[in-house]
Formats: sequence, structure tokens, C-alpha cells
Amino acid sequence: MENVVQYSKNTVCVIALAAMLPMIAMADSQDLGVLGPTWEIEEPDMRLAMVAEAHGVDWASINDNLSDQARHHTRDIPDWYLPIAEHTETRHVDPSYILEEDIEALLRQPDGSYQWGVLYEAGTRVNPLEHVRPDNWLLVVDLRVDDQRQLAMALKERHPVNLTIIATAGDPGELATDIGRAVYFAEEWHFRRLGITHTPSLAGVRDDTPHAVEVTHFAYPYAVETLEEYLP
Repeated sequence: MENVVQYSKNTVCVIALAAMLPMIAMADSQDLGVLGPTWEIEEPDMRLAMVAEAHGVDWASINDNLSDQARHHTRDIPDWYLPIAEHTETRHVDPSYILEEDIEALLRQPDGSYQWGVLYEAGTRVNPLEHVRPDNWLLVVDLRVDDQRQLAMALKERHPVNLTIIATAGDPGELATDIGRAVYFAEEWHFRRLGITHTPSLAGVRDDTPHAVEVTHFAYPYAVETLEEYLP
């Protein structure tokens, strides 16, 4: 019974203290005055803000500009600067390179199953022509030079299947539209692996030298018949 009474006393104290708190707060509150201008707190609706930002934008002009960029994106590709050949010369280039990392593949096991394993270890010298031989020959031209552009058009017309045009500079998209055939832009490996050093050049693989790339650059004036003598 003593415990019950003690609990009741504590409860009474807590209730009394709670009742006194508002009175204490009222006694301590005071007007501190105005220290500066104040504004109502307002969180803007971001959806309305976006609509307001978009109001008045010339969307038709923006769409036209984007469409023009999409249609003519090939004219903005950075050019490669290769010298124009001053004499005709043929070289044979070994396209081998050293692997910088292991090449893994599914390897057939003695029991007929396949498991992933290292096909070629890093540091191995590899010649891609020992495994894959390209069917097409490459004609590498600078499309800024009108004579080389005309050469590419004429040669491609006479060899539509086994000849691929590679542009080092100029607009490959424009030429592709004119001839109705794909035209590709040069990449770094064309120079590093194939040894393309001048324009115009023909590059391909012959039956009598299957592990090397034959590269010939041609001096001006250009003749389709001359280049055809180098095609298989």
C-alpha cells in the first residue's frame, strides 16, 4: 500500500509542474521588436517554374537545328591530316601486334565440353591475318581534294562489291549520298596497323602474301585504270 501512495504523490507533482509551465512561458515572453524585413515562406512549384522557363522559347528553331545536325553530322567529324602522295610506291605491312592482356575464349575440353580459358596470353605477338582474311580492299582518300573524290566515285562504281572507301577528311556522308553506297571515316588503327601514310592509297591482302597488307599510294594525276591494275 505504501508503494501505491508514493506513486500517487509523484503523479500529482508531475501534473502540477505541467500546469505551471505555460504560466512560466507567458511570464518570460517579450516583444523583441523588428530586426529587419520579413517575407512569407513560399516554396515555388517546380512544374510551374519549368513551364515559365519554356514559355517564349523558339522550339521550331531548336528542332530545325537539331535535325540539321543529325542530317549533316558527318561533316563535323574531325579530319585526319595525311600528306598527298607525290610518287607511287608499294609496301607490305605486317599488321601484327603484342597483346596487352590475356584473350579468353570458350575452349573445347577432352571430354567434348567447353570451358572458359586463356586462348592467348598477354605479351603474345598476334597477326590477325593468320585467323581472318578481309575480302575487300580499301581505297583511302581525302575528300577535300576534288580529284580524289572523283577517283573514289569512279572506282567504286566499277567495283561496288570488293572495294570499301575510307575518308581521312571531308564529308563521307555527302559522298555516300551521291553514290548510294556506304563510305567510312578513317580511324587511328588504319594508320597504326595498316601503315596508311598518304592519300590516295589502296590497301588489301593478296594470295601470295596472305600474312601482310599490301599498301600502295598513288601520285597525281589519278587514273582509275592505274588503280585497277593493283586490285585482285
